[in-house]
Amino acid sequence: MAIVALNKFLTIRHELTTVNTGIYTCPVGVAGIIISAQIANVSTGTTTYLTTFSHYRPGNSVGVGGTFNLVKDAPIPVRDALNPILGRLTLETDDEIHVSANENGVLKLTMSVLETAKG
Repeated sequence: MAIVALNKFLTIRHELTTVNTGIYTCPVGVAGIIISAQIANVSTGTTTYLTTFSHYRPGNSVGVGGTFNLVKDAPIPVRDALNPILGRLTLETDDEIHVSANENGVLKLTMSVLETAKG
Protein backbone atom coordinates (compact mmCIF):
# COMPACT_ATOMS: atom_id res chain seq x y z
CA MET A 1 0.00 0.00 0.00
CA ALA A 2 1.30 3.43 -0.92
CA ILE A 3 1.97 5.92 1.84
CA VAL A 4 -0.38 8.90 1.72
CA ALA A 5 0.91 12.31 2.84
CA LEU A 6 -0.79 13.54 6.01
CA ASN A 7 -1.74 16.92 4.48
CA LYS A 8 -1.50 18.07 0.88
CA PHE A 9 -2.69 21.47 -0.34
CA LEU A 10 -3.86 21.94 -3.95
CA THR A 11 -4.82 25.00 -5.96
CA ILE A 12 -7.11 24.21 -8.87
CA ARG A 13 -7.57 26.76 -11.66
CA HIS A 14 -10.12 26.18 -14.39
CA GLU A 15 -11.63 28.23 -17.22
CA LEU A 16 -15.34 27.37 -17.31
CA THR A 17 -17.11 26.22 -20.48
CA THR A 18 -20.68 25.31 -21.37
CA VAL A 19 -19.79 21.65 -20.75
CA ASN A 20 -20.45 20.47 -17.18
CA THR A 21 -16.91 19.43 -16.27
CA GLY A 22 -15.52 17.52 -13.29
CA ILE A 23 -12.57 19.55 -12.00
CA TYR A 24 -11.69 17.61 -8.85
CA THR A 25 -12.22 14.03 -7.67
CA CYS A 26 -11.39 13.08 -4.09
CA PRO A 27 -8.84 10.23 -4.19
CA VAL A 28 -8.83 7.02 -2.16
CA GLY A 29 -7.35 7.26 1.32
CA VAL A 30 -7.96 10.96 1.93
CA ALA A 31 -10.71 13.38 2.79
CA GLY A 32 -10.80 16.40 0.46
CA ILE A 33 -11.70 19.67 2.11
CA ILE A 34 -12.52 22.62 -0.11
CA ILE A 35 -11.14 25.59 1.76
CA SER A 36 -12.25 28.22 -0.73
CA ALA A 37 -13.64 28.59 -4.23
CA GLN A 38 -14.10 31.73 -6.28
CA ILE A 39 -15.48 32.14 -9.79
CA ALA A 40 -14.60 35.45 -11.48
CA ASN A 41 -16.19 37.09 -14.52
CA VAL A 42 -13.12 38.23 -16.48
CA SER A 43 -14.99 39.45 -19.54
CA THR A 44 -14.48 42.98 -20.84
CA GLY A 45 -18.06 43.63 -21.94
CA THR A 46 -21.14 44.42 -19.89
CA THR A 47 -22.70 40.95 -19.83
CA THR A 48 -23.58 39.07 -16.65
CA TYR A 49 -22.77 35.37 -17.11
CA LEU A 50 -24.23 32.37 -15.27
CA THR A 51 -22.48 29.52 -13.50
CA THR A 52 -23.38 26.20 -11.90
CA PHE A 53 -21.19 24.63 -9.19
CA SER A 54 -22.17 21.14 -8.03
CA HIS A 55 -21.17 18.24 -5.83
CA TYR A 56 -21.45 14.78 -7.37
CA ARG A 57 -21.36 11.51 -5.42
CA PRO A 58 -21.47 8.12 -7.15
CA GLY A 59 -24.52 6.00 -6.24
CA ASN A 60 -24.19 3.35 -3.56
CA SER A 61 -26.31 0.75 -1.79
CA VAL A 62 -28.28 3.33 0.21
CA GLY A 63 -29.04 5.50 -2.81
CA VAL A 64 -27.49 8.81 -1.71
CA GLY A 65 -25.57 9.34 -4.93
CA GLY A 66 -26.16 11.91 -7.61
CA THR A 67 -25.63 15.58 -8.29
CA PHE A 68 -26.43 18.31 -5.80
CA ASN A 69 -26.14 21.88 -7.08
CA LEU A 70 -24.55 24.25 -4.61
CA VAL A 71 -25.40 27.10 -7.00
CA LYS A 72 -27.35 26.79 -10.24
CA ASP A 73 -27.34 29.46 -12.92
CA ALA A 74 -25.93 31.99 -10.46
CA PRO A 75 -25.29 35.39 -12.09
CA ILE A 76 -21.81 36.95 -11.99
CA PRO A 77 -21.66 40.55 -13.26
CA VAL A 78 -18.63 41.78 -15.23
CA ARG A 79 -15.56 42.48 -13.05
CA ASP A 80 -17.15 40.65 -10.13
CA ALA A 81 -16.85 37.22 -8.53
CA LEU A 82 -18.91 34.60 -6.74
CA ASN A 83 -17.96 32.34 -3.84
CA PRO A 84 -20.12 29.24 -4.49
CA ILE A 85 -19.53 27.76 -1.03
CA LEU A 86 -19.53 29.38 2.39
CA GLY A 87 -17.28 27.82 4.96
CA ARG A 88 -15.77 24.43 4.08
CA LEU A 89 -17.02 21.45 2.08
CA THR A 90 -15.71 17.98 2.96
CA LEU A 91 -15.52 15.39 0.18
CA GLU A 92 -15.32 11.62 0.53
CA THR A 93 -13.58 9.14 -1.77
CA ASP A 94 -14.81 9.50 -5.39
CA ASP A 95 -16.84 12.65 -4.68
CA GLU A 96 -16.46 15.18 -7.49
CA ILE A 97 -16.85 18.90 -8.03
CA HIS A 98 -18.43 19.92 -11.37
CA VAL A 99 -18.65 23.39 -12.90
CA SER A 100 -20.15 24.98 -16.00
CA ALA A 101 -21.08 28.38 -17.44
CA ASN A 102 -23.49 29.66 -20.05
CA GLU A 103 -20.59 30.96 -22.19
CA ASN A 104 -17.07 29.70 -22.89
CA GLY A 105 -13.98 31.48 -21.59
CA VAL A 106 -15.46 34.33 -19.56
CA LEU A 107 -15.62 32.76 -16.08
CA LYS A 108 -12.54 31.48 -14.24
CA LEU A 109 -12.44 29.37 -11.08
CA THR A 110 -9.74 29.27 -8.44
CA MET A 111 -10.27 26.63 -5.74
CA SER A 112 -8.14 25.61 -2.74
CA VAL A 113 -8.34 22.01 -1.53
CA LEU A 114 -6.75 20.32 1.47
CA GLU A 115 -6.34 16.57 1.14
CA THR A 116 -5.81 14.96 4.54
CA ALA A 117 -5.05 11.29 5.16
CA LYS A 118 -7.81 9.18 6.70
CA GLY A 119 -6.80 7.36 9.85
